[in-house]
Amino acid sequence: MKKITIPLAVLLTFLSVSAWSADHEVKMMTQGSDGQTLVFEPSFLKVAVGDTVTFKPMQKAGHTSYSIFEPEGAKPWKAQPDSEITVKLDKEGVYLVECFVHKTLGMVAVIQAGKPVNLEAAKQKAAEESAKMAVGKDRFAKELALVK
Repeated sequence: MKKITIPLAVLLTFLSVSAWSADHEVKMMTQGSDGQTLVFEPSFLKVAVGDTVTFKPMQKAGHTSYSIFEPEGAKPWKAQPDSEITVKLDKEGVYLVECFVHKTLGMVAVIQAGKPVNLEAAKQKAAEESAKMAVGKDRFAKELALVK
């Protein structure tokens, strides 16, 4: 009986932890629902540590999702153009995301996982990246203002 009880307890613990994590969806769009061009929708997302985020290209336009800044120890990601990618946010803090093809046109997003332990560093990196943009220079700042 003890041989069955221990593996069963481990399995139930694993299932209960994975049941608490959520999957969020971010659409990569040429035109957003508000009429803005080249957007992640939503462009700000607050999630729990351990949640996953799936980035979905909605049009064939070369859209990508890649992290340009993440909390210390977090695994960076970079999707291929026009491909879906699911990432697990297993470190607490702020993540900055860009579309590699459209970054100079302001196609950016901010994700907060748990507490924003690296907010000041994220703001500094966002300012550096925003200076390189031709349009949408205020997008990172607008999304970072939502971080609490």
